[in-house]
Amino acid sequence: MPPMLRKEKKITMETNNLYNIAEQKGISVSFFPLTESRGVVLENGGKFYIALHDGCTERDEKVILAHELGHCLSGGGYSLNDSPLEKIKLEKRAERWAIERLVPLYELETAIKQGDEANSALAERFGVTEEFIQKVLRHYLEKVSA
Repeated sequence: MPPMLRKEKKITMETNNLYNIAEQKGISVSFFPLTESRGVVLENGGKFYIALHDGCTERDEKVILAHELGHCLSGGGYSLNDSPLEKIKLEKRAERWAIERLVPLYELETAIKQGDEANSALAERFGVTEEFIQKVLRHYLEKVSA
């Protein structure tokens, strides 16, 4: 039997909660017609700025904003000069921050017990993309098997 994960009851964050966190932390969020990325973090003088693609769906906006906040609040972003390994490490840290706030394990387990087993049903329930749900499931499976 896999090791048990510590169960904590957390409330899933909604997009407005993410914007409130950004505001409380002094992080500026703006929309731009980005072409290379759906979101990006810039740091200047210790202050963070998040740019989101202005063509995002509501679910994309939530997922991308959470990921970019994860960069700001869990160790920052990286520069073009950083090693590929360092970039991967920082991306994983930001993704973990987003996953654990948008789809807490306790709420995921509850959803599955209530019959929301398909990725589409889980994405609908948590207001995120199906692609993000796949990352969520991989993340928690890795934690259980570690």
